[in-house]
Amino acid sequence: MNEKISVIVLAHGDEKELNRCVDRILNQNYENYELIVVSTQKNSELEGKANNTDLMTLYIKDVDKLEDLRAYALNKADGDRVLFVEPNDFLIDEQSITTLNEVYTQKNADLLLNSFMTLRDGKFYFIGGEDEHILRDVFLFQQIEKVEFRKLGGALIKKNLLDEMDADDLVKSDQVLLNRLSRKAKNIIFSYQNKYVYDQVVGNKLPELDSGKESELYFSDTFKIVEQNKKNGYVNRVAEKISIALCTDENLVKHIGTLLYSVDENTSSFVDAYIIYDNLSEKSLKKLTSLSDILSTVTVHMVRVLDKQQEKLSKISLKNNGLPVTSCYRFILADLLPSLDRIIYLDVDTLVLRDLTELWRTDLEGKFIGVVKDVLNVAPKIVSERKSYFNSGMLLMDLNLFRKYNICSDLIDFAIDVAEYCEYGDQDILNYYFIDGYKLLDIKWNCGRELLEGREKKVGIVHFYGLEKPWNNIVYSFYVRENIINMEHIYKLYQYRFLQKSKSLKDNKVTIVVTLDIFKYSKTLESVLLQSYCNIEVKVIDISQDDRVKAKVRKLQLYYPNLKYYEVTLNDDFSRVLNFVIKNSGEHIFFVKSPYILLSKTISDLMEIILENQADIAVVEDRDFNLSKFMYYFVEKDNQLEDISGQSKLNSLNGCLIKKEIFDVVGVLNFEDNESLTATILEKADKVMIKHSDYLIKVFD
Repeated sequence: MNEKISVIVLAHGDEKELNRCVDRILNQNYENYELIVVSTQKNSELEGKANNTDLMTLYIKDVDKLEDLRAYALNKADGDRVLFVEPNDFLIDEQSITTLNEVYTQKNADLLLNSFMTLRDGKFYFIGGEDEHILRDVFLFQQIEKVEFRKLGGALIKKNLLDEMDADDLVKSDQVLLNRLSRKAKNIIFSYQNKYVYDQVVGNKLPELDSGKESELYFSDTFKIVEQNKKNGYVNRVAEKISIALCTDENLVKHIGTLLYSVDENTSSFVDAYIIYDNLSEKSLKKLTSLSDILSTVTVHMVRVLDKQQEKLSKISLKNNGLPVTSCYRFILADLLPSLDRIIYLDVDTLVLRDLTELWRTDLEGKFIGVVKDVLNVAPKIVSERKSYFNSGMLLMDLNLFRKYNICSDLIDFAIDVAEYCEYGDQDILNYYFIDGYKLLDIKWNCGRELLEGREKKVGIVHFYGLEKPWNNIVYSFYVRENIINMEHIYKLYQYRFLQKSKSLKDNKVTIVVTLDIFKYSKTLESVLLQSYCNIEVKVIDISQDDRVKAKVRKLQLYYPNLKYYEVTLNDDFSRVLNFVIKNSGEHIFFVKSPYILLSKTISDLMEIILENQADIAVVEDRDFNLSKFMYYFVEKDNQLEDISGQSKLNSLNGCLIKKEIFDVVGVLNFEDNESLTATILEKADKVMIKHSDYLIKVFD
């Protein structure tokens, strides 16, 4: 026998299509249902319908709020299930209740929601799909995205679920009541049967998402815990010694030294640095552990993620954002570091420029994490309207609270359920999970490059988020603001000092000879200085006769101790100066002149070509780029490598990386005669390779 269904229609008195709605319900072929209509106004036509059938009961109730009608109707309902139909909407055919109940029964649902069919301008609009099971955590995302999750109309609900609601719950908005029902429901189904019709008549509006504080769009109970902590006067213990955590894989290992060196240089307290990893090579492990011997105040501790933890983390789908699973290691720091009460988490693409002691001693006021607002403003509506969306590249974390409330495990389970809805991976996950559970800190503690202007001297931690990194720019910006470029130069200075201190620079030194003939294109030099290959020295030959070029080089020398300047005046011999520079160069020499710029991997890739192919010369093709049309140059590579040994394909040394031995053999060269020069060089080279890719770009207006 079919379970009894109570169909409820609530009318506030101004509904235009109420009679149609009732007629459609009374025409259903389902055998065991009752229709309960509660209205604030008398309606003789409805009274007549109620008197002519045992299926319908009409109640007149004088209340101000529609939600009060709902509570009254539910008190009168005695069905096993409740179906809500709004008075201007209707069921599409006589099979509607039967079909919805079949889905409900077959799917063993206790909360069934339906995709609306919309009637607009005399036409029906609908979408199809497979009926789907909705996880509790996913329900809120669906509520954000789909109006059907904010409106009781079309919802078939187990009566026991409604009976379990407090009296206050039953007079909440549809959105909040559905939210609360979803917490108790064991099986939520969204159906695409299109049996419920929403009629866009005048005044009949779909509910907007309520994302205010009273909407209860919370993905966890952390906000309640924070409120209780405040009442109880909870205070997180702050140790004298600072603890920081970094999460890494093999690709990031080489950048950790620069970050920790910046901590070491600027922090007055002793620091324990915990490097979280899963699978690193012996070489990388040795490199990281040796950092303790190089740094003065920072001690490195290697912490491996347990296999069972890695197995669970690997279930988090990050396919939509391309982030590695290591980005989620910050979720389990409390479990990995059981003896610590708090920690500062840092992304590897950050640089510390101030004493971390101030940040470390910040009172979190009972909050789980301290964070900084994100400059990109990429937050979904639910987060951005409730509070500021934060960037997860720096987190001051109360690990004690994480452990006390088993946050690590719960956060991973949440991430597994919702990751596909999170465009920015771990950052979105943390923003959703900790709504109203975090403290906003001063922007100086996680300052993106876009927010640097006016803050350069105050920044505590600069964050190089996005596609462009100081060690690998895959997009070159020609009009990037000066303060952004300056911060990349600062990063390079810290990198240089760390490499010198660690004595990591050994063989295969590359001297880059930069010829500048006009100040306008001095970005040629900046592109050279921002190379990812570390063992370089840069020698500028200035033929511009423009004092601004000299001034710029002098300024850059503050960041680059390996930058040398040579001025060629009208009375100087250009070839003489260049021969002198070459004679005092490293093992390899690269030539570039304005207005060309280099992509950041140019030198490192050419060095790799020379070493792997035992070549004497490696060359890159040049491409043209019109500044007047675009601001950014996006790399387009075909990456073909060709052996051109013995061929006369070169007419200039621009874009050539050449072994110093070649110049030692040929002796003094005439750099005023390019054709003779290149012929002489090629004659002495046994092997010449060319890379067909846009590593060298000619910029023009």
